[in-house]
Amino acid sequence: MKRVYLDWNASEPLSEKAYSAIIRSLQQHGNPSSIHFEGREARNALEKARDRIAEIVGIPSRHSIVFTSGATEAASMILHSHPFKCALIEHDCVKVWAEHYLDVSESGLVAVNDPGSSSLQMANSETGIIQDVPDGILLTDAVQAFGKICIDFSNICYEFAVISSHKIGGPKGVGALLVQDTSSIEPLIKGGGQESGLRSGTENLANVLGFTAAVEDRLVAIKSGIQVEIEKKRDYLERMIKEVNPETIIVGEAVNRLPNTSYFITRGWKGDLQVAGLDLEGFSVSSGMACSNGKKDKGRGLESMGYSKELSDCGIRVSIGFSTINEDLERFIEVWSSQLKEWQRKAA
Repeated sequence: MKRVYLDWNASEPLSEKAYSAIIRSLQQHGNPSSIHFEGREARNALEKARDRIAEIVGIPSRHSIVFTSGATEAASMILHSHPFKCALIEHDCVKVWAEHYLDVSESGLVAVNDPGSSSLQMANSETGIIQDVPDGILLTDAVQAFGKICIDFSNICYEFAVISSHKIGGPKGVGALLVQDTSSIEPLIKGGGQESGLRSGTENLANVLGFTAAVEDRLVAIKSGIQVEIEKKRDYLERMIKEVNPETIIVGEAVNRLPNTSYFITRGWKGDLQVAGLDLEGFSVSSGMACSNGKKDKGRGLESMGYSKELSDCGIRVSIGFSTINEDLERFIEVWSSQLKEWQRKAA
């Protein structure tokens, strides 16, 4: 059975360029903090990577980038010491630190009245709904938006932003905090003073170089307009869904969304059952964020948009990528349609 991967928002397949960069980097065994030749060689590679990412994302200084183990750590570095508000649609790594919650409209958009004390994601990982990030925002989670739509961070007025490697075809276990001013950061990890004293611990050079290669690779893809082609495939998928079952709800259909993301709800048909059934037929999809699977409060984001608990339990997310072809989506619809009919037969 040929498997079809349709869960790109959870993690993208490692790109060939990122893989090659990681393999090459393993020959650089020096510690970037050592002052001998091997250490200086590793340090030079690390700082070149930092410079390159800064250049691509539109940040003027390498000192504006702090490498971390991922976006969760990057967000925690800021939010553990800054009282703030966010919406329930935010990722768990943001919500866990929040003191108050912002309102979410039925269309999934968040109104932020006090940006300097708020966190707002650029795009939602489940629904793909894109937010209008206001000037002066304390933190913006750019993990899902970065690499899927055109973003120039030099045009965004933020204090902090977070990005992640494995969401754009890089390795897991590395991300970055984008910083305007480091003076208000209280480090979570203290020790050797790496990353300008903001994040101690020997830098993961192999993953950083893989991350950088993925960022470069994605820049080329975005400039080529690949997101337009992906959006056409997403729209094709949603048309087929509506043809099979016009009652299925496509969340965020009327607002600006990520070009690769479709979240749809079929009343009464539990999302986890759909995911399990599709998996047995060779399709990898999800019923929400990967890190929320099995949690009791799963679906709170949709509920904050006005969806009932019953409906929020019946959604699945299909997120596609560069290698997804129309034939994959047609096969998916064929299987999904067959399983829908079987569920309807049993429910009758």
